[in-house]
Amino acid sequence: MRLILFGSLSFVCLGWTVSVRLFPDAFPLELPSSEALGLLLSSTVLGAAAFAAARGRDGLVPGLAFGLLSSAVGWCASRWPQLARAVELCGGVFLGIVLTTSLTSVLALSHAALAAALVREDWRPWSRRALLGLAGAWALATFGADAALTRVWGFGPRSLAAAAGVPTNREADTLAVAWLSPSDGRAYRVDARRMSSETTDLSRDSIDRLEDFLARSGYRGVFASEALAAVRLGRLQWWDSERALDALTLSVPGRAHPDYLRALELLRAGPVTAERYAQLERLAAATGRRVQGFEKAGDAQRIFEGFSAAYARFGDEAKAREWLLLLDGLWAVSEKRIEVGALEELKEGRVDGAILLDDAPAPGLRVGLFAVWHSSATQTTHYWLSGSREPAPDGRFSFDRLGPGPYVLALLGRPDDLRGSFSGVPGVFEVTYERPEVLLNPVRLRRGAAPPLEPFGPAGLPEARVPRAADPPPPARFRR
Repeated sequence: MRLILFGSLSFVCLGWTVSVRLFPDAFPLELPSSEALGLLLSSTVLGAAAFAAARGRDGLVPGLAFGLLSSAVGWCASRWPQLARAVELCGGVFLGIVLTTSLTSVLALSHAALAAALVREDWRPWSRRALLGLAGAWALATFGADAALTRVWGFGPRSLAAAAGVPTNREADTLAVAWLSPSDGRAYRVDARRMSSETTDLSRDSIDRLEDFLARSGYRGVFASEALAAVRLGRLQWWDSERALDALTLSVPGRAHPDYLRALELLRAGPVTAERYAQLERLAAATGRRVQGFEKAGDAQRIFEGFSAAYARFGDEAKAREWLLLLDGLWAVSEKRIEVGALEELKEGRVDGAILLDDAPAPGLRVGLFAVWHSSATQTTHYWLSGSREPAPDGRFSFDRLGPGPYVLALLGRPDDLRGSFSGVPGVFEVTYERPEVLLNPVRLRRGAAPPLEPFGPAGLPEARVPRAADPPPPARFRR
């Protein structure tokens, strides 16, 4: 009977640290008041019964005291799953993990010390001080950490949506993206795109609110990292290349570091202008002696290669070689294939076209230009955002200051506007040294018309929009 009673008491006492992590909340669930009251009553009853079974009537009062004190300590412990998660989100990842994994063990040791102070005769002179000191230590640590996290780090709201005052991802709109290039055996593909992150809506208004939230918090707080990631994702989803690049290159010492890989993708695919080169220089300067973003050798290799290729894109061979030489220090990639970029001098490439919706201009649509990059190391093809435009009132659009290479077009708009049949799909076209200016035939979309059923294949290629001239001699490449 004593074994059963003490086993039940131990199970109930450790129930304070049981927590459940539910998506999309960033924190474990807090202990409900009804469950806390049940644990308090159970601890009091089982404490009195277990101590009385072991010590007779003399154990009844110590058992009641143990039940009440263990419940007070347990309630403090029930706050630490949330506090440890907040510490982790504020940047103390290691400390947060240690607090989470050691919580139950520390609570068990505290309960054992409470029991010893109540029943051991040799502890009687110090028992009151031991009991008050142990309970006070738990209360001081819990309330102190809660106050510090609340005042300095914005602890309190359970999600980024609540903290920044934006809708959740459940309220996000769904748009459509029409890729005007061959895919899956057809001439074009239309995909649905939900304008949200994992937790929040990413409408233009929500992104602006998230940026305001980051500015108010000084890029420091429980949700700062998640908010910055959402802003970066949102700008990319809306094809806002300039503001996306500003967000991706943002560097706040000790609080936020640039997303080097995606920023370099935009720099390598976008216009070859003096302003973009200055942004590349600022991004290179942000690396400094910091290790954020370079924790893994594989990521560091891709970043070094990206910087080298970006400088080559702007025709700066000297700095491209400097970044390529940094790969010598990465012993972990010595056996991996290293990709180098080609030095490029063309900076005046241009693409002109038009988009017509039911033979009329297409308001509300956004035209995106994507550079096509094929990785010889991984044998994969990537589509990097070069820029986007809203068509003029007559449906025309243009992209200028482009470097050489293959490109594709895509359209972003409401699903109803992109539901129909396309004609004049340009497919993959190239800006070359011989033909730097590409004039595309108008792309026409007839809403409500059934898309063609025949698959897209070599025999059904649309007429070339730009006559292909003989490729010029390949530009000089530099190697390690």
